[in-house]
Amino acid sequence: MATITTTFRTWLSVLAVVLVLASCSKDNEPPLEKEDAQTPIAEVDQRMEKFLSDNGFPGVSLAVSKNGKLVYRKGYGLADKESGAEVTVDSRFRIASVSKLITSAAVMKLIQDGKLSINQKVFGTSGILGTEYGTQPYKTYVTAITLSDLLHHTIGGWGQDNDPAFFDKNLNTTDVINWTLDHQALSKAPGSAFAYSNFGYMLLARIIEKTSGISYEQYVKSELLDQVGAEKTTIAGALLADRQADEVKYYGQGGDTNYVYDYTQFTRGNGAMGWLSTPTDLLRFANAVDGLPTRPDLLDANAIATMTSTTPASIGWGWHFGCGWVVEGDEWFWWGSLPGTFAILYRNGNGICIAATANGRRQPTPENGLNSFIGIVNYITFDGGIPWQDIDQF
Repeated sequence: MATITTTFRTWLSVLAVVLVLASCSKDNEPPLEKEDAQTPIAEVDQRMEKFLSDNGFPGVSLAVSKNGKLVYRKGYGLADKESGAEVTVDSRFRIASVSKLITSAAVMKLIQDGKLSINQKVFGTSGILGTEYGTQPYKTYVTAITLSDLLHHTIGGWGQDNDPAFFDKNLNTTDVINWTLDHQALSKAPGSAFAYSNFGYMLLARIIEKTSGISYEQYVKSELLDQVGAEKTTIAGALLADRQADEVKYYGQGGDTNYVYDYTQFTRGNGAMGWLSTPTDLLRFANAVDGLPTRPDLLDANAIATMTSTTPASIGWGWHFGCGWVVEGDEWFWWGSLPGTFAILYRNGNGICIAATANGRRQPTPENGLNSFIGIVNYITFDGGIPWQDIDQF
């Protein structure tokens, strides 16, 4: 080991060289290239461009990390068809239901800090939200709902076929919750059956606010996103006029055409579908909750185990749902789909994480867009011949 004196002398020598170089340079000279500049990978790019054209999306963005290092990221196609602006690695997209993964991790942080427990009741005199919403007495099953039921989509109703999250867009959060509790009964006992519920994740955002004492967005940013440098992630706006810096424009197919803007209030549904992000930021987040040793985690082993736990009832569409994430062995993922939006976040125990976002979704069957991306996921995750560079662009 060098002594402090030797190290200091070396630093002075380096500083002198830097100053000489700086004095010889001109203000209009371009900066030096980074030594870890990314080299294009032809087959990855070809597969992404085919995904773009096959699904009729204007643009898509991809990021891949391997063993905690951001080894590839690239934009493809158009961020704005009218101006011709292209998608870049800094383009921001609505991430739809991938937002649920962020909400789940925020709940896990509160559990880790001893402020919540997974089996706590949500409504009623002993519930987290008490009786501040709806009219007493509650309808059948309401006071039996637990935090686990909201996280695992096993509430007993309020699911995708009639999801209160998409009721009258002019109602505020409180009004939607009040109306649902008063007028929409649960059909099954909580914990007994799967029903994918955006409304459940709206409730989780309110639980985060009630427990933390600050807004949902403030808590998520301070406890998760800011900790990992995910600075481009924020709550989306509903209107074209709300478009934020570096945000793409959204484009619909078929029946989606008139609904890409002013479809819902993202501030109201923030915990379920509200976030705006980049694939790079999504991987910053994912690598901080993945349970792998390559980068420090924000959640401890117990919280991660809780987040990825499944229940006998949390099986939907053939998948096993943990808390937000689909959990199939070493593979954790979820995707998002709204008019004008496609997003996916995938983590594998072999060290690969993948995030992708698009400014369109496949119609009339959005699942076909997901199915066509699964081939790319499998290629990136399991093909040992891909020439990933030993670089880190985080």
